[in-house]
Amino acid sequence: MHTPRVVVITGASGGLGQALTRLHLEKGDLVIAASRKPVNHESLSISSANRERLFSYALHVGNNEDVRRFAAWVHVRFGACDLLYNNAGVAVFEPLVDMTIDELEETLRTNIAGVMYTTRAFLPMMLDHQQGHIVNVASLAGQVATAKASVYAASKAAVIRFSEGLQHELAGSGVHVTCALPGPIDTPFLEKADRTGAYRSKVARYLLSADDTARLIYKAVEKKRSEVAMPFRLKMLSVLYSLLPQRLKQLVSPLLNRK
Repeated sequence: MHTPRVVVITGASGGLGQALTRLHLEKGDLVIAASRKPVNHESLSISSANRERLFSYALHVGNNEDVRRFAAWVHVRFGACDLLYNNAGVAVFEPLVDMTIDELEETLRTNIAGVMYTTRAFLPMMLDHQQGHIVNVASLAGQVATAKASVYAASKAAVIRFSEGLQHELAGSGVHVTCALPGPIDTPFLEKADRTGAYRSKVARYLLSADDTARLIYKAVEKKRSEVAMPFRLKMLSVLYSLLPQRLKQLVSPLLNRK
């Protein structure tokens, strides 16, 4: 029988965040859904019984003081955090020279600092209990950067390396780390990131559904895998590209730069 866990999900109002929230509620867990804008309970399509185990919290992960207060509230209110999803993220698909400083700083603050702030705030209570699981949602973009995504790719590459280092630091502590590397997910995130509206159609063959992505990540968590990447075809293309000599990379780069 599944033992209910205290699950914290940042970026919970987005497509993947909602899918993870819904999945964990269906599994019988207690979910704290944190996001800058309120989580739409109606869009979750959850039962009244599940709704009783859902708690919302207004949070900007890029503000360290807010994150510390949030973690303290979780500790006092629920006593522990068994599973933390660092899922909050933003993207602006523009060449660096066309990005505003505000857009650049918001990407770095949310995608890198936010992951580190939240992990640092929740890690002590996990270590005190000698158990817990941290899931950092990165992206396959962190393995292969493309035009108009240099900043986003760099931020996700940082999350991948942060996760790797954290796995070494926490070895033997009872706290596990999983880094998730999804490809493009069919959610409103794409419209916000790509102002041209053309990116979705260009990557249609690789698009993941939020629910399928959530299930794959959940499965990796249950198996305590250190990394999970999806879809498989795009993952293998990323691996093969990284192995190509520079001249061949230049030849195939037009196929990558579809933003």
